[in-house]
Amino acid sequence: MPQSPVHISQRFLPEARRRFYRSVTVAGTGNDYEVNLDHRKLKTPMGNVFQVPNHGLALAVAHEWASVKDKIQPSLMHLTSLSNTVLDNPARGTKWDFADKILEYLETDTVLFPGETTDDLVELQRREWDPVIEWFNKKFEIDLQPAVGICGADIPMQARESIRRYLLSYDIWAITGFLYGVEALKSVILTVAAAERKLTAEKAVALSRLELQYQTSRWGSVEWAHDLDQYDLEARFSAALLFILFNTSQTSVKQKTKQ
Repeated sequence: MPQSPVHISQRFLPEARRRFYRSVTVAGTGNDYEVNLDHRKLKTPMGNVFQVPNHGLALAVAHEWASVKDKIQPSLMHLTSLSNTVLDNPARGTKWDFADKILEYLETDTVLFPGETTDDLVELQRREWDPVIEWFNKKFEIDLQPAVGICGADIPMQARESIRRYLLSYDIWAITGFLYGVEALKSVILTVAAAERKLTAEKAVALSRLELQYQTSRWGSVEWAHDLDQYDLEARFSAALLFILFNTSQTSVKQKTKQ
């Protein structure tokens, strides 16, 4: 199976330090909300004021900081890290750049690469993955088919453009969440299905790990290791979905207000 494209995201994760604040509050109105640690404004790793476009996201970020017991572990504060990615944007990426990165994963999408080791695994993957692929094809009026052999799946230009238009309908905040989700599962199809609430986060993660789960059911797993990997993946993917939701619901509310 071809290797999925590897992108090292510019998400700055400072070194862990002890909690230095007592209270966490949110302030702001309209499109600008800040998080305060005691009476100090939260800053991004590049020194910018941490300012997000909606109240729900600000509250969720504040909860991450309020939940810190002793040491601040940025690698576990996914919503904070995603927000920092947008606010600092050191590579000056646009949402068109992020859409292109997402589409690079399509040829090697997890659910377009059925395993060929055993008939049981192939049958399991068809049973679990085919309905999701069918839904995806229907939504975008395309006809993606699983790859055959080690070559990438054939993705017609019309299919790429249809999915690109969908991604570009979101702002840079939401599309950053899509990229984070796709990177986590190595699947555009599963991420879109979960964002459209056709799959739960847990189900999407389980489908992305189908071959691993099949192998461990036969050969056993390393004690704790596989469970920890799954919980970490679920946490990261759930954060991606929340980030999309927060930055989509705000737009929806505005559109309804204008009508």
